[in-house]
Amino acid sequence: MTQEIKKEVQPGNPKKLKSKKKRMRVSIAFKLSFFVTLLLVFIMAGVTFFIYNQQKTALSEEVKKRGTAIAKNLANNAEEALTTNDELTLFVLAKQAVQEPLSAGNAVEKNFWLSVMEITKNDILQSFGMKEKKTEEPVKNEGILDAIVVGQDGIIVSASDVRKKGEVYSAPGSVKRLAPGMDVLIQEYTEQGYAYFDVAVPIMSINDTELGEVHLKVSQDLITKVITSATIKIVLITLCALLIGIIASIILVHVMTEPIKELVAGVRAIGEGNFDNQIRIKSTDELGELTEAFNETSRSLKEKEILKGAFSTYVSKSVMEEVLKDPSGKLKLHGTKVKATMLFTDIRGFTSMSETMDPVEVVSVINEYLTLQTDKVIKWEGVLDKFVGDCVMAVYGVPFQKADDSYRAVRTAMDIRNALVKLNALREKRNLKTVGIGIGINTGEVVSGNMGSPHKMDYTVIGDNVNLAARLEASAPAHRIFVSESTYNETKDRIKYNQLDSIMVKGKKEPVKVFEPETAFD
Repeated sequence: MTQEIKKEVQPGNPKKLKSKKKRMRVSIAFKLSFFVTLLLVFIMAGVTFFIYNQQKTALSEEVKKRGTAIAKNLANNAEEALTTNDELTLFVLAKQAVQEPLSAGNAVEKNFWLSVMEITKNDILQSFGMKEKKTEEPVKNEGILDAIVVGQDGIIVSASDVRKKGEVYSAPGSVKRLAPGMDVLIQEYTEQGYAYFDVAVPIMSINDTELGEVHLKVSQDLITKVITSATIKIVLITLCALLIGIIASIILVHVMTEPIKELVAGVRAIGEGNFDNQIRIKSTDELGELTEAFNETSRSLKEKEILKGAFSTYVSKSVMEEVLKDPSGKLKLHGTKVKATMLFTDIRGFTSMSETMDPVEVVSVINEYLTLQTDKVIKWEGVLDKFVGDCVMAVYGVPFQKADDSYRAVRTAMDIRNALVKLNALREKRNLKTVGIGIGINTGEVVSGNMGSPHKMDYTVIGDNVNLAARLEASAPAHRIFVSESTYNETKDRIKYNQLDSIMVKGKKEPVKVFEPETAFD
């Protein structure tokens, strides 16, 4: 179990400790599914709200119009009976205006949700053909629960409830009486938790004298019942659509994110060094383009890794990493004057010896000795410039310079000399041929860059100081190291030398001072 080390906060220290918490991973599939679902919920809720309001408004207008028509019909028929004070006719007219049977309205009010669920169930079953639609006997004037005829003096002349006759009319809730000249007045009010319309129309005489007014008590439960039933059905349909939408979005998101998962796995594979991973392109959209870009990147990285591997056979790992660290061009690889140290080696007498040897044996011998020298060059972070037959050329100071380039070159030569003694001893024990190697080293200004043609280039160094190193190597006997004065001056504080007799070399008019390293101080 990973334990988190907490630092103790000293008093007065304003710094607060911040604990590193691992961020919770939320997949794209979950995000897309969540937002698609949320969008569907908002859309369905908006549609449901809109339909609810539209239906409620339409049904309310229909109920108001029907109530107004019945109230006006009652007022017109009551005019003559009110003039003649025909109480029986007025009662019959008021009774005929209300719902019949009246108990149906009471049942709606008392068992509202049972009625709504029954209507909803029947409608759903009928929609799927699981139940035949029954023809029910319609309720007369459904929803009109009370009819009252009020005289000009405010006394109830007649009512569907005969017990109210003779009482002073008291408007329910916030209902107001008709104002003079009004044709109809519809008002909403609540009573005992139920909502009603009060539809009031005037009773006019033949000579347009107002004799009284008619009030109808119209229940809104019919509207609420139908709207609630419709809303439940809409909600059920919405839930089904939402479920289908969620399933469809999950499938769509899965199809869209599957390539992303493959890309993630591919990136992780590249991070682990596997550049052979290629993802099959399944689409022609942006994901397909991204997949193609990934495949191209993988191929490019593989090529660079191959190049890196090939490069690592010529230079040390540290040199290679330094070059790859800054591929911006700052290394100036095109014909630049630099200070460098050149090391040349050559196997003495190998040409004459190879004439008496089998070709396979010649290759085996030369490869063994070249491997020895290559290992030492790479160990001391030099650049293997080239092999010319049995000759090796190494450079220190390109493609970038270090303060100890000359020192590392001399130490390479000393290691080659020491390793050569051990290798020859082993070969002598096995009765194999042994060779000697002459080494020359020089430090100075050279030209570094790409040499050749656009079709074939070779990164190398040229100049008089390169030639001097080669001349010193040619003059050095087997198992000897000839170091120039310039290299000696830069390394004499760290390496003990023997000064040899000056020698004449090709291309120089004056004798060249020569030094041979013995031991290193460090």
